[in-house]
Amino acid sequence: MKAWMFGFPLLTLSPSVLPAQTSLRITPPAVRLSVGPLSIRASLEAGKVALRARPRATVPWSAPGEWGSGRGTASAAGILATGDRYVGTRYTYGGETPGAGFDCSGFVQYVFGRHGVELPRTSREQAGAGWKLPPGLAALRPGDLMLFSSTGGRVDHVAIYAGDGRILHSSSGGGGVVHDDLSSSRGGWFLDRHVSSRRVIS
Repeated sequence: MKAWMFGFPLLTLSPSVLPAQTSLRITPPAVRLSVGPLSIRASLEAGKVALRARPRATVPWSAPGEWGSGRGTASAAGILATGDRYVGTRYTYGGETPGAGFDCSGFVQYVFGRHGVELPRTSREQAGAGWKLPPGLAALRPGDLMLFSSTGGRVDHVAIYAGDGRILHSSSGGGGVVHDDLSSSRGGWFLDRHVSSRRVIS
């Protein structure tokens, strides 16, 4: 609770950046806040509040007009190689680290983050990252994000397109981080619920 009370005044310090570039995430005992170019983390350590601020990644997910400008250095091959290292990591709802396990968007955020690409935390938010691709698989390149809706409504799952009709993702049904072939019966279930694709690296 101290972290929340400590972090809240930070919201009032920079009102000019709040509408477009502010996000708040609470993962007790820590509060993570993104304000404009800064990523701020407040946590309880040894009974005291510790505050850390660092510049956000150089690839701004919230500014699609800047994508493809060459500012990002991440490669699809590097991202997929990193993701492959975590195949078999267990599924954990809300999980965002290898030790705790991953949910779908936690896995995507973690993998891209290892390459300096900061993405928002949830699949719904990640559905607005980068720029939108045309429908279908033909426009996809390895490293693109595929977004799914299990109910036909809002986005509730995200995967990384791995090429050759395969996706890499953390799936509760798969028990964790797995590759799925979209031509298989299981992959077909996801393909039927594919609603959008986004490119987040140039």
